[in-house]
Amino acid sequence: MARQQLPPQIRKITVTDRRTSKKVPRYQVTVDTGTNDEGRRKQTRKRFTTEKDARDYLASTQAAVAAGTYVSRSKRTVRQAIDEWLASKHNLKASTLRGHQSKLSAVTDELGNVEVQRLSKANLDDLVRRLRAGEVEGRSAWSPRSVNYMLSILTSALESEVQQGNVARNVAALVERVDQSGRTEMKTLTEGQMFRILDHECEDRHLWALALYGLRRGEIAGLRWSKVDLKAGAVTIDETKVVVEREVLVGTPKSKRSRRTLPMPADVIEVLRAARKRQLEDRMIAGSTYGSGEYVASDQLGQPLHPDAITSRWEKLLKVLGIPAVRLHDARHSCATLMHLRGVPIAVIAAWLGHASAAFTMATYAHSQDDALKAAASSFGRVVTTRDTETGSDA
Repeated sequence: MARQQLPPQIRKITVTDRRTSKKVPRYQVTVDTGTNDEGRRKQTRKRFTTEKDARDYLASTQAAVAAGTYVSRSKRTVRQAIDEWLASKHNLKASTLRGHQSKLSAVTDELGNVEVQRLSKANLDDLVRRLRAGEVEGRSAWSPRSVNYMLSILTSALESEVQQGNVARNVAALVERVDQSGRTEMKTLTEGQMFRILDHECEDRHLWALALYGLRRGEIAGLRWSKVDLKAGAVTIDETKVVVEREVLVGTPKSKRSRRTLPMPADVIEVLRAARKRQLEDRMIAGSTYGSGEYVASDQLGQPLHPDAITSRWEKLLKVLGIPAVRLHDARHSCATLMHLRGVPIAVIAAWLGHASAAFTMATYAHSQDDALKAAASSFGRVVTTRDTETGSDA
């Protein structure tokens, strides 16, 4: 069989072997891979010891170029890829962007100098293992939720690299997510516990009323008196204060649906009115040392409360009332659950809480309590009394 002539992209050359200093044959492949931004031809060049390897490389490279999947060799690093991806997120809230930066810093600190084309699944698996074990210097052990958050946004960053033609595949998408099934279950307050808190006389009573009527901590911390209409009995949510990496960030609510005006019951408005009166009295007592007092959540000197201070005060309140520890955010869960148990349509609950998806509200916030299960059981009886369906009584 006659020997096939070499294609024009392959040239047989002679080079000096560095180990033996002898002249040896090599097959050099030069392939057109497209054009650059200036319209000039781009080429890749590679040498092989055998003609077969050279032909195989030529065929696979030409096929990739034709399919638009060819990736040119690059020394672009993981840090460069992540930094550019973060810079491209023009529509992210400042708090969300800061959260992304915080989580991805673990990747850039440990793997930032690795060429993104050489980043492997093994690199990321090892990083996940060390983060979970608390073996990364300067970082405590990460929870499954934190690890999965990091992997999720890293996957998005590397997917952008794939779409730009900088890498052939997204290795972050291959990393198995950490099981979160063992995380602490959300707790809710019973109806009786909720009313005990609402009726408890204290300087922060108005804050707990807002929390138990479904406002997020950031929404409470960012609520100004100018957004509370005591005459109309309504509260407008259009500003938040959240803590990211120990810094308080002032911004807008999480989504368009989170910007909302809520009509408050008369008893809540009365609690807010009393709080406003008390703060005005504090202003008169403090005189020139009083702060702006513009926030609903302010201390006795008119300074806005730090979001973490609100949480600390909530924890102290539960201890005073002898109520088992429940997160402040779970007051919001309790609101959704009570509304659900009282027959409020889930779409209305979603609108009240500021959710875009009623399905998310149903899955995340409406929890079954022991009292609710007892009420459900009693509904199978022949006669259902008012007493049978009462929920939330404290023994």
